[in-house]
Amino acid sequence: MDGTSSGQPDPGEWGGEQPAVHPSIAQAFRALDGAGLPWVLLRGEDDLARPDGDVDLLVADGSAERLDALLAGAGFRRVVARGHGSHRFYFSYDAAEHLWLKLDIVSEISFGPFQQWHTPLARGCLQRRIRNGLVWLPATTEQAWLQLLHIMLDKGGVVRPERRETVRVAGALASTDDVIAAFVDRQVGPGTAAELLKLARSGSFEDFPGPALRMAAALTRNAPLRTRVTAVRNRVLRLISPTVQGRAGRGIVVAAAGPDAAARTVLLQGLGQNFPVPSRYLMLGTGRIGRALAARYHCLRGRVVLLDRPDGATPRRPGSAGGRIGTALASALTPEPDLLLVLHAPADRPPGAGAARTRVLDAAQPPAAIRSGATEIVWGQLAGSPPPETGGHG
Repeated sequence: MDGTSSGQPDPGEWGGEQPAVHPSIAQAFRALDGAGLPWVLLRGEDDLARPDGDVDLLVADGSAERLDALLAGAGFRRVVARGHGSHRFYFSYDAAEHLWLKLDIVSEISFGPFQQWHTPLARGCLQRRIRNGLVWLPATTEQAWLQLLHIMLDKGGVVRPERRETVRVAGALASTDDVIAAFVDRQVGPGTAAELLKLARSGSFEDFPGPALRMAAALTRNAPLRTRVTAVRNRVLRLISPTVQGRAGRGIVVAAAGPDAAARTVLLQGLGQNFPVPSRYLMLGTGRIGRALAARYHCLRGRVVLLDRPDGATPRRPGSAGGRIGTALASALTPEPDLLLVLHAPADRPPGAGAARTRVLDAAQPPAAIRSGATEIVWGQLAGSPPPETGGHG
């Protein structure tokens, strides 16, 4: 893409190998450029084709409010997660690749597990950005420093084995003459940047936690009240369940039907394993009143409620008056499914397959393919995108 199409000055272009980018992420990058929003990828340019984790972006301050509609057009929907500072999270699901895509977008550069250490680095980072194909990056030395500070302040100096080479490269590229190095020396103490580079270049990763603790203590001393208030506030706010934007207090209830009870249970439990909003699996067997109330509670918190029954049907009404009252009360309290996933052989069209809330899945497919198709359907319902056609899903 032409770097001038964003309407922003082109500070520079890197002539190295251009990274491979997943098509949906590339569409999001083009949407940002097309809207004229300055942005950079903070880390992970070698992990964009099939991201193993978040795609971390920095955008200009004041532009965050435009992101929701902009990225919705690229197939990403925001999940509101409070207590994360300026972070905004956007998700898309690639059913063909069985892959969740997550954009983690910030408008300021803050560090710490609760974003409690603020910095003024964002504006300069965007001003000095460079372009590599579709991807805007911080200047090379700044990208290296941001990687090192991410390890020291966000991760407490813990370097996972798969990240060690990244840290070595960052140590080799970073310089004590950089703007961020000067910031580190001002905030933590003269010579800190040089010591950190020496440590990174030595490869003594087991020695990182000590300096990381000293850096954290120094940053806290510089602004003790703001640091502690921010950390406590964000810690408390994280107790609020993440929800898809616009669905606060309105979760989704998903049930499954089909002749194979074990397959239904495996499907529903599998759906809850990596969904971007919290989910709860509930088996409506004994204690149905309590579970019915739990289903309503979790739905009101914006969660995905996965309802299962031992036999896939409404339990028999007991003979005693008390039992009949309890069953009737449980039935009245149990929320109606927003979505019914029907596992069925493709040759048979089950009753009710054309109902508005019913989606049929081909039970002859491998379990992973069934789960991927179901995930796409549930996410489409929750995020507001049109679900796949009824009558089979591949």
